[in-house]
Amino acid sequence: MNIKMKNQFVLFVLFIFFVVACNPEDLISEFGDSIITGKSRLGEVLNTAKSNFARDAKLAAIYGLNVNTKGQVDLLKPTDNAFIYAVQSDSAQANEFYIPTYKSYPVKSPINFNTMITFVKNTQAKDILGLVFGRLAEINISTSASYDDSPQVIEKMLTRGDVTAFRNANPRGKVDMFLIPSKSIDTTSITNTADWIVNFYGDTTSLVLWLHPGTANGAVDVISN
Repeated sequence: MNIKMKNQFVLFVLFIFFVVACNPEDLISEFGDSIITGKSRLGEVLNTAKSNFARDAKLAAIYGLNVNTKGQVDLLKPTDNAFIYAVQSDSAQANEFYIPTYKSYPVKSPINFNTMITFVKNTQAKDILGLVFGRLAEINISTSASYDDSPQVIEKMLTRGDVTAFRNANPRGKVDMFLIPSKSIDTTSITNTADWIVNFYGDTTSLVLWLHPGTANGAVDVISN
């Protein structure tokens, strides 16, 4: 065996060893990060919606299903968690729903407003979201609206004593979150912002918090106990 063939053989052996030794998910992660936040794939979602839904498509709401304690989801586990984006069209007076995918374009989501409502156990929170969702075919979140990304929202929520107590009492609990336009719920004026509603829930109970970023220090209201 000549030197060139020996070198090729050594490289081949090293390659096989590398593939066998590594976790497949580790190999996948080398080609791009599958972990996303609420805002990190928003541009792609809107571009896709403008191509196959309506040219005037704008963001109406974001639904974070089973986000982790860093306000993130993993696109490699689409049956466990997701960010679903509701987009709105003035010309169509309708909504369409999209979900990002790993290493590809966003696709239309089977989850819609009716499905989202079913995940909220608290009656008061469900009624509020129902009223908001009923208007999202006509309104959207302004492109210049100021609001935190999901990690900053969850970080703020986890510092609260009531959240700590609820999570201690419900160690297997989950977290959902909703971004909605504040102008859909402000009856006195139209403000250029958006609000996050965060739903901490267990098997039978929930703690639902409403973050108003347009207020001083981002006021939080408890809308369930």
